[in-house]
Amino acid sequence: MNTDADKLGFNVVVSATTSNPTNTNSNSPEKRIADTAEEVALFYKGIEVYIQNIAVDENGNLTGRVANFSNVCSTQYEGLKLGQALSFRYSHVQHVCSRS
Repeated sequence: MNTDADKLGFNVVVSATTSNPTNTNSNSPEKRIADTAEEVALFYKGIEVYIQNIAVDENGNLTGRVANFSNVCSTQYEGLKLGQALSFRYSHVQHVCSRS
């Protein structure tokens, strides 16, 4: 199933471990990120897009809300808006900021 990030053309990490998106057990990368990450960064059209409020949806994909953009002083960038809900896959995650 295509996520919002797939449809919009977000970059993917080619070396990311392939995950079964319907696998919602505690060992899946998606579940670990949802449980431990305060924020993740996705790469989109030359900038990092920071996502917070991360969860796993019924399809096993990650979801969250756009929290900020790197190097952009605006509430929107290329059709994305702060606060917008976004679904994405594990392979879209460029890096993770864990909860302290």
